[in-house]
Amino acid sequence: MSVRDEVAAALRGGVGGLTDRRVSAERLVLGTVVAGVTVLTLVPLVFLLWTSVWSGYPGEIGGSFTPAHFLAVYREEFFDVPTLLANTLVVAVGMTVTGVALGLTLAWLFVRTNLPTKGGLELVLLSGQAIPGYVFGIMYITAYGPQNGLVSVAVADALGLGSLSVGLFTPWGVAFVAGVNVVSTAYLLTVPALQDMDASFEEVSRIHGASVTETLRSVTLPLVKPALLSAVITVFLYGMGEFAIVSVLGSRHGFDVYSTVIGSAINSRFPPAYGEAAALSCSLLLATGVLVYYYRRVTSRKREFMTLTGRSGRRRTWDLGRWRWPIAGGLWTVVTLVWLLPILALALTSLHSTWTGQVRLSGLSLEHYVTAVTSPGLREAFGNSVVVAVGAATVGTVLVVGAAYYTERTDGRFRGAVDFLTLTPLAVPGIITGAGLIFLSLWLGKLPGVTLYGTLAIIALGSVIVFLPVSSRIAVGNVVQIHSVLEEAARVAGASWLRQLREVFLPLFRNTAVVLWFFLAVHVFQLLSIPWMTYSSDTVVIPVELFQLYMYEPALSLVAAISTVFIGLTVVFVLAMRVCGITFYELGQH
Repeated sequence: MSVRDEVAAALRGGVGGLTDRRVSAERLVLGTVVAGVTVLTLVPLVFLLWTSVWSGYPGEIGGSFTPAHFLAVYREEFFDVPTLLANTLVVAVGMTVTGVALGLTLAWLFVRTNLPTKGGLELVLLSGQAIPGYVFGIMYITAYGPQNGLVSVAVADALGLGSLSVGLFTPWGVAFVAGVNVVSTAYLLTVPALQDMDASFEEVSRIHGASVTETLRSVTLPLVKPALLSAVITVFLYGMGEFAIVSVLGSRHGFDVYSTVIGSAINSRFPPAYGEAAALSCSLLLATGVLVYYYRRVTSRKREFMTLTGRSGRRRTWDLGRWRWPIAGGLWTVVTLVWLLPILALALTSLHSTWTGQVRLSGLSLEHYVTAVTSPGLREAFGNSVVVAVGAATVGTVLVVGAAYYTERTDGRFRGAVDFLTLTPLAVPGIITGAGLIFLSLWLGKLPGVTLYGTLAIIALGSVIVFLPVSSRIAVGNVVQIHSVLEEAARVAGASWLRQLREVFLPLFRNTAVVLWFFLAVHVFQLLSIPWMTYSSDTVVIPVELFQLYMYEPALSLVAAISTVFIGLTVVFVLAMRVCGITFYELGQH
């Protein structure tokens, strides 16, 4: 054999070994991620389907398979399904229109224009992430309720009216409040895509004389279509399962949706109607499947949305000209009405022992804040919440980034199935997810050395499941914008798969990873459904403590004080990120 042949053989062996190691590492890492996503999502799904066709209670071995629950729900009118469907669609559509319209508008103005005071506006917007849904509903009652709302009472007194109703408890009023509550979610779903989009396309449109509106319609929106579609689908499905705000504003006035009826069937009926609730939930799962199929069809041609390449350059923004300050003033008016005034009403409520809609200077007190800071139970609950939030945010970020990479960057045969599984938790109400986790933990508890029931770990895992759909849409909507040519160049240069991931993909994905971790940490910290179903006396977290105070004390002013502290902590967290040079609307420039 000649020297040339020996060298060629050695090169082939080296390349083959490198390829084998690359395949091995890729399969190990992505296989672990896919397995984790599959287990987490299938456990509550299997519990849902199993319960819907099982004659006995969950865990009752003596039962049998039967279609009785489906017949009772869809033929025998165990629930008023047509009315529930109509009410649920009103909430879902209202949430989607309100949340996505405001969220996308704010994201575009913050990222792509020279809007003044955008930093302050974003600070207010993200501070709302700290407000749990049920507290958000209470906050609007204290601000706009017809009997004791701060704004309603003030306007009624000024106009000489007995009372003033703004339709807060109507179906569309409930939908609007729920939509405002998810504006920050829609913002976080769309802002990374606008940040990562190659601005040269807009530059070409600008050079050819296109107006801002024409550029938005023909350039910007088509390029961010994956992220926009992710936001629409996610918010709509979230609206299909909305529970907290509807419970506070709607249920007491005869307005129920799927989730409130399912919750009542489990918690308020005796005996609990587990099977019927599970059968009703299956229709939400069907809606999830249809929307996931549509989403994958639209985004299947991924190269149409890949705009982030190796080229660098400072992004130019649209000059709003003389409209800069009028637009900023209009936004501050909207922000004041939908966020600041309700937050102010919440803060004023926390300073009164009894809230009547009017400020009484003689009745102001800080006693509720003292209780919130010094109460041993609240301090222990706060510590538990921090542990759960940090753990769930870290695990969740790793899982969703890995799952998004697998579904959008590989040719794996299970890509469609994994993408579908990441969305399925939206179809399973948190109460049923929690019940499924309890069922799993009780069976695992029979194994030697396995203890999951009554731990912070089960709360963290359940929280990851609940927010897997939203966080995965954030990840998927932005993975498709990072062009694969960058990793291909690294591969040609001889880099291993792990090195490509570490030195090419992850640095480009850093923007979205920061958004993901922040989103998960804040939302897990305030999540109620999973902790409410899975906590023990040693694992009480802040949302459970808050809900117990409001429902069983009742202690509205103390709940308001704790919620105000929530908002303050979020503001401090965002300000700390600003000190480190991080803002969501300009992450890519750092």
